[in-house]
Amino acid sequence: MKKLLLLALIAPALANDTAINSGGHGPAPLGEFDGEESVIRMISEKIEIKMGKKESQVTCRFTFRSSKKEGDAKQTVGFPDLLEMESDTGTISKLETFVDGKPVEARKVRGWFSTAEWGTPKSGLGQPTVPGEQIQYADFYVVDLSFPPGKDVIVERKYIADNGGDAMGSTAFSYTTHTGAVWKDTIGEAEFRVVLDGWTVDDFAFEDGKQKLPPREQSAWCFPNLAEWKVVSPTELRMTWKDFEPAVHRTRRGIFLATWSRKASEE
Repeated sequence: MKKLLLLALIAPALANDTAINSGGHGPAPLGEFDGEESVIRMISEKIEIKMGKKESQVTCRFTFRSSKKEGDAKQTVGFPDLLEMESDTGTISKLETFVDGKPVEARKVRGWFSTAEWGTPKSGLGQPTVPGEQIQYADFYVVDLSFPPGKDVIVERKYIADNGGDAMGSTAFSYTTHTGAVWKDTIGEAEFRVVLDGWTVDDFAFEDGKQKLPPREQSAWCFPNLAEWKVVSPTELRMTWKDFEPAVHRTRRGIFLATWSRKASEE
C-alpha cells in the first residue's frame, strides 16, 4: 500500500478554485520495498483533528510492523507538506515527531509525489523519476527508522496546518489515507476523531445532512457522508475504518470537511 496524495484526487469533488490545506497527508515510505509496496505494514493509524476557524491542530499515531523474517528493515519515513506555489513553501508549523514515545528531529527535504486516480501512489526525494505523470512537489519531513522483526514501532506526529477554502467562503480541511497505499498489504485500522472549535456539525456541507443551501449553490461537499460518522456531540465526530486498501478502495482514500458557503453563513 502506498501513502501519498494527489491534489487531483480531491479536486473532482470541489470547485476549481478550492484550495486544499497542506499537511493533510500520512507518512510515505522511502527505503526497503517488496515490489511496489514497502516491507513494512501499517497496522493502525489514529488521527485527531481540532479544526478551528483558520487553522487545525492535528495529532497522528501510526503503528508499524515489519514483514522481514530476519534483520531490521531500514526505512526513511517522510511526511509531505504541499508547497504553496506562490511562496514555494508549505503551511505546516509547530511540527513535533516522536518514535516509540521519544522526541526525534525530522529533517526537511524537497521531494515529489504522483498519484493517479487509480492504483498506488509514487514518491521520492530530489528530482522526479516518474516521467509523463502529474507531479506534485512537497517538502518531506523525514526520519530514518529501523523496524525490528516481530516488534511494533510507533510513530507520532503533532502539527498545526492552515485550513483550505475557496472564494465562495467555504472553509475546508482534508486528510488523505491514499498515501498509505504504499505500505504493505492493507491498513489494519484507521480511527478519526474531529473536534470542532468555533463550528458545529450543522456548519458542514454533508450531502445527507441538514441542507442550508440549494445543492447548486454550494461550492464544496464533505466526504464521506455524515452517515459514516458517529456524531458524539454537536462539536465532535468519530469514525473507524478497518482492513482497507486505499489503492483500490476509493471510498477509503481520505476525509474532506467543508463548511457551507458564505451565503448560508450570512443568513
